[in-house]
Amino acid sequence: MRDGTEDLQALTARLSRGERPRLVARLTRIFGPAHLSLAEDAVQEAFVSALESWDARGVPEHPAAWLLTVARNRALDRLRRGALFAALEPKVAGWATALQERTQPGDGGPLGDDELSMIALCCHPQLPEEARLALTLKVACGFSVEEIGRALLANAETIAQRIVRAKARIRDLDLSLDMPTARAMQERMPSVLRTIYLLFNEGYSASVGETLIRHEICTEAVRLAETVARHPSARTAEAHALAALLCFQHSRHAARVGADGTPILLAEQNRAYWDQGLIAQGFEHLSRARAGDVLTALHIEAGAASVHAAARSWAETDWAQLKSYYDMLMEVAPSPVVSLNRAIAVAMVDGPDAALSGIEHLARDPLVAKYVPFHMTTGDLELQRGRRGVARAAFETALGLPTSEAERRFIQRKIAACADA
Repeated sequence: MRDGTEDLQALTARLSRGERPRLVARLTRIFGPAHLSLAEDAVQEAFVSALESWDARGVPEHPAAWLLTVARNRALDRLRRGALFAALEPKVAGWATALQERTQPGDGGPLGDDELSMIALCCHPQLPEEARLALTLKVACGFSVEEIGRALLANAETIAQRIVRAKARIRDLDLSLDMPTARAMQERMPSVLRTIYLLFNEGYSASVGETLIRHEICTEAVRLAETVARHPSARTAEAHALAALLCFQHSRHAARVGADGTPILLAEQNRAYWDQGLIAQGFEHLSRARAGDVLTALHIEAGAASVHAAARSWAETDWAQLKSYYDMLMEVAPSPVVSLNRAIAVAMVDGPDAALSGIEHLARDPLVAKYVPFHMTTGDLELQRGRRGVARAAFETALGLPTSEAERRFIQRKIAACADA
C-alpha cells in the first residue's frame, strides 16, 4: 500500500477520468466489442469497490493494476452467472488466461495503443456519424452523457439513445477491435480527429466541477493527436494540423488560471509561463500540415492559434491576420463558436460595434442561448461600448447556465465590475 495525502474521492475521480478508458479498452480487446457494455459495467464496479476497499485498507501501490484485476474478476463473474455460461465456458477460460497474462497496456494493434484501437472501432464507417462521436466520447474518452451533450450541443437523452444504438450495431456486425488497414484508417480519420478535438475542448474548459482546466484530459488529447499524426497509417496533413492546434492551445495551460482557479484572460496572461517546448512542437506540426495539398478548418484554426503563439504580448498580436484567419474559417466551417472567436478579432480591428453586429443573429439560436461563451463575449463587447447595464445582464445570464465553479467565480467578478462606476 502507498502513503499519500490526496483525498480518496479526488484520487478515484482522477483515476476514473484517466484510467477508465484504458481499462474499458483493455477488457474489450479480450472479451470482444460485442461485450463492450460488460467491460464498462465491470470497470464501473471496480471503481465503486475501490472507494470501499481503499478507505478501509489504504490505496495500493499500483491503483490502475488493482482496478484492472477487480474489473477482470467482476466481468468473468458476470459471464459465469449468465444463462449462456455452458456455451461460453470455453471462451471464459480463454479470456481468464488472456487477462491474467496481460499486465501491460496496448499490445494489440499497430499503434500500440488500446485507446486508439477503441477510437478506431467507435469511428467505424458502418456506424452513423452522430453515433460514432457520442460512443467514442463515452467509451474511449470517459465523458459522461451530460458532458457529451454539452460538447455536441444535444440533450442527454438523445446522446444516451445514440450510444445504445451504436453498441447494438457493433454487436450485430461483430466488429473487431483490431486496428484497421491504412486505407480503412484514412476513411475514419475525420471522426477520429474530431473526437480528439472535442476531448481536448472539454479538458481545456471543463463544463462542470471545481476546476476550469482538467490538465490530464488536455495532456491526453495532445498525446493522442501527436500519436496519430506520427503514425504511418494515420499521419495526414489534417492530423498534423490538429496536433499543431492542440500544442499551441495547451502551451498556455500554466498561465490560464490564477491561484484560486479562476480564469486569466489571454490579454492578462504572463507569457513567461507559456510552454515554449509545446509551442515549438506546434510549429513543427504546422509546417508538416502545410506540406499537404489541402486546406481544412483545422489548418485555419492552427494558423490562428499560431498568431497568438508567435506574439510576444497582447499588444503585439497581429489582429488583422487573426481576423483574416477567422474570415476564412467562416467560409470553410461556419459555426457559432467561430463567429464568437471572430468577434474578438473584429473588435480589436474595427471596434466593438462591428463585432456585436456580427454575432447578434446568434441570440435567436436556442442552443447558443445556453452557451456560456456567447453571453460572456456579448458582455465583454458591451463593456467596451460602455453599456454596463447591458453587459451585466449578459453576464448574469451566463451565471445561470451550467459551468465550472472556477468560471462561476470569474463571471461573478465580471458582474461586480459592471457595478463599478
